[in-house]
Amino acid sequence: MLGGRRHSECPIEEGRFVLGGLAIFFALAVLLIRIWYLQIYMGDYYLQISENNRIRRIEIPAPRGMIFDRNSKIILGNRPFFDLVLIPQYVRNEDKTLRVIANLLHIPFAELQGEIRRVRGQPKFLPVTLKRNLSLHEVAIIEGQKSFLPGIDINIAPRRDYHDDSPPHILGYIGEISAEALKSFNQKNPENPYLMGELVGKHGLEAQWEGLLRGKRGYKYIQVDALGRQTRLAEDLGWKFPISPAVPGVDLTLTIDMNLQRVATQAFQGKQGSVIAMNPQNGEILALVSSPDFNPAIYQEGISFDKWQALINDPFKPLFDKTTGGTFPPGSAYKTVVVIAALEEGIINLNSTYYCPGVFTLGRQPFHCHKREGHGTITLAQALLLSCDVYFYHLGIELGMDRMAKYAKSLGLGQKLGVRLNREEAGLIPTTDWWRKHFHYPPNKGDMPSLAIGQGANIVTPIQLANLYAAIANGGKLWRPFIVKKATNATGETVLEQKPELIREVSFIKPETLQMIRQMLLQVVEDPRGTGKRARVPGVSVAGKTSTAQVVSLKKTLSSKSTRMQWREHAEFAAFSPAEGAEIVVSVISENDPIGKGGVSAAPVAQKILQAYWEAKWAKEKEAHPALFPIHDLSVKEPTVPPTQNAGKTSHESRG
Repeated sequence: MLGGRRHSECPIEEGRFVLGGLAIFFALAVLLIRIWYLQIYMGDYYLQISENNRIRRIEIPAPRGMIFDRNSKIILGNRPFFDLVLIPQYVRNEDKTLRVIANLLHIPFAELQGEIRRVRGQPKFLPVTLKRNLSLHEVAIIEGQKSFLPGIDINIAPRRDYHDDSPPHILGYIGEISAEALKSFNQKNPENPYLMGELVGKHGLEAQWEGLLRGKRGYKYIQVDALGRQTRLAEDLGWKFPISPAVPGVDLTLTIDMNLQRVATQAFQGKQGSVIAMNPQNGEILALVSSPDFNPAIYQEGISFDKWQALINDPFKPLFDKTTGGTFPPGSAYKTVVVIAALEEGIINLNSTYYCPGVFTLGRQPFHCHKREGHGTITLAQALLLSCDVYFYHLGIELGMDRMAKYAKSLGLGQKLGVRLNREEAGLIPTTDWWRKHFHYPPNKGDMPSLAIGQGANIVTPIQLANLYAAIANGGKLWRPFIVKKATNATGETVLEQKPELIREVSFIKPETLQMIRQMLLQVVEDPRGTGKRARVPGVSVAGKTSTAQVVSLKKTLSSKSTRMQWREHAEFAAFSPAEGAEIVVSVISENDPIGKGGVSAAPVAQKILQAYWEAKWAKEKEAHPALFPIHDLSVKEPTVPPTQNAGKTSHESRG
């Protein structure tokens, strides 16, 4: 019986042994899996943390490429800035450390917490920027307390050195990369990834040429103690850590003439709108002003929510580049297109006349001339000289919508020109198809008069207006406007060079037609009766056209002061100089101008720019060839009008 009982107890003992073995096996399996996870799967991560306990990798930021004007003068460079950073791995008490920093630098504690919270997902050995652009006083405070604040450090980084005359819509600005953009940028740049908090171009040239301007970040290694302070033990033992120097960004040389840019900015002071100066022979942009503007440094230094709201809610849109993105009715500046179309289509010739009683009536609809008492019987040259609206009402009806559109579009209106800078709008030159699609009925004669004087549905950008007059000046060649001439790396090697690009040559417009237009535009400025006489420059010829573009239909009895700001007329002027063989074209659009007349408000702005251009050129010529300037001073320099231009001027005066 005793033997029987022992036999009956064996299965129970064996069962316990099996269960114990399974438990031990399971525990060993869990332990092995954990060891595999820590040593193999997470091995690189913990190795990096371990190494960072004594060796720290320091990122060396790359200076962004500098920007020069056409005369090799620095428009935008760099200077060192101090940033306060926190490395979470070395921080013993995050809350206490942030409160100490908040008290030392008078920064809201919640703001510092927000910076930490924003990068919670990144590895703890990567630095977090708490505050950019510390003053020297703040740097001294942090350095004095650094030994009591493990994980707190100061980084020195090169950043943009803005000046009062830095043109913001040309240069653009830089700001912190967002989490969404970080992923997108790094997919496109795996060999040179961005870090959270890094500054990137967000407007203007900074954004368009980010890939070249950015450069490549470098790095070095240092040995640190338990508090994160640098030690020299490795150097004393003769160890040398690898160093990879930063590669500066590529420098850009622009077509901009900074002296002319300053003159344009000053001449347009107090106005809203845009100014553009170009070389009509190749499309180089010499000056570009969009007003109002903004201080690009505010984005680099950090901008508060209130300041940002003030900028984006400003009714005059300081962040918006009006030179390529602003759209305006061309007004009377469009009349040159109508003249070209009418001459080419054989509707009129130079001697054709119309009678202007001050109003043109079509059915029951009156269309007024800007001169209510009328101009009387008037020739083509006189109509352009005095900007007679009635003359062009007749031409518009005889031409029709599509024939006007044909010449306007061929000369670059109503289409994007491909300027590589900021957002560009196409504008609008209406055609019959567009009209039917938009209004659901065909255009009629009553729609033509307003189109013929550049009103109605006609919408252009300032860069298009400048390019239109450039094409008239150069004989019908439409060049693509551009602003970057070349890009040069740190070794002086040219990595990119932009050549002038011809969009098209309008060959179906006869050269003699364009020459006739140039001579008529010359009289608009040179004739004492001309609306553009305030644009004259002593010593050189100027040809141009004034424009007063309506925003809404207003009674002529209303004064500009009694009209709401957004309803006031735009004062416009487009000109080139000299009249033959032009070297510079200028377009000025003064938006919602208090005076509202192109000849009064816009032409004087263009005159200052043109005069500055010629005085600078004459000064260079005098310096290079002093023998050619034995007597005359620049202020009384003799006219440099070509003989053919003088002949045209004399015969034109006899005609009109």
